[in-house]
Amino acid sequence: MFGSIISAIFSGIISPIVTAWSDVKLQSLKSEVDGFTAAIGGDAAIGKAFLEAQTQNAQIKAASNTWIGARLIIVAAGLPAAIHFGAVMLDSTFQFGWEIPKCPPPYDSYEWSIIQSFFLVAPAMPIMSAAAAWLSRRH
Repeated sequence: MFGSIISAIFSGIISPIVTAWSDVKLQSLKSEVDGFTAAIGGDAAIGKAFLEAQTQNAQIKAASNTWIGARLIIVAAGLPAAIHFGAVMLDSTFQFGWEIPKCPPPYDSYEWSIIQSFFLVAPAMPIMSAAAAWLSRRH
């Protein structure tokens, strides 16, 4: 009889308290799971948009690299300037006796600009864009 009285008291008092506490905890956990699910969905959308942008960028680069005009400009402007500059440098350094004159002004500065754009700036562009991308990710 004493056990049934204690059982009735505990089931009448403790059971609603435990049930209310467990409902609050369950709702809190459901809320956290919903938040994580929303965050994962947002990250997935951002990642998908980033991959689509990279794909479009690669397609644009591929399209511009297939144009024969750019390659012809490089050959027509870059190759003669590089050969002349190299020949002048070799002849003046090692005294081969070729007696190749340097370009008269203002063409000497044009030649140097062409040499810089093809052999200094163009190879450095991927490094500069990678550094810019790295710096933008840090913020």
